Amino acid sequence: IERYGADTLRMYEMFLGPLEQSKPWNTNGIEGVFKFLRKFWRLFHNEKWEFSVSNEAPTKAELKSLHKIIRKVEEDVERFSFNTSVSSFMIAVNELTDQKCNNRAILQELTIVLSPYAPHICEELWKQLGNPAGTLSYASYPKFNGSYLIEDEFAYPISINGKTKMNLNIPLSLEGDDVKDLVLANADVQRYLEGKTPKKVIVVKGRIVNMVV
Repeated sequence: IERYGADTLRMYEMFLGPLEQSKPWNTNGIEGVFKFLRKFWRLFHNEKWEFSVSNEAPTKAELKSLHKIIRKVEEDVERFSFNTSVSSFMIAVNELTDQKCNNRAILQELTIVLSPYAPHICEELWKQLGNPAGTLSYASYPKFNGSYLIEDEFAYPISINGKTKMNLNIPLSLEGDDVKDLVLANADVQRYLEGKTPKKVIVVKGRIVNMVV
């Protein structure tokens, strides 16, 4: 505890495996949990470790990452599968880090979700977010909204004569001919076609676009 803190120990014990199973005590992986909590803390702070959050509207990607973890933790708590929750927290924080997220709305709800697992760091961040001290444990658990998990785009593999050349993000709302037009208008696709006109373009919606040259 002196080296890593109580939250790290608490989460590491959950991370060791299913609650109902006996587990040999081994601290080899505790460093990973410690690094995760540092990464979580980093979301709220800038390069100088100064508290810095944004009040801008969350992006679709940020909302998707948040609501995935909201649902996952709800499900895991029902099954007492705390170890898989810890893994999912790590994935969520990695995603938000990649998205360069410092959005107040996202981070506040993530703090609530994580607080039973790491209460001390979450209470400190809760106060930094401007909430009264000691109120985190009374905060309502965020409501899961499945609409944020609905994919509205798909990275279509673009195949030419049976060989995948690239992926192209295309709205799933587009039908066959519209997908075909969008693909053929893409500069990278034209480069792969080398000036040739495809004899056939086969669009399998939500799966693949295959061109025969």
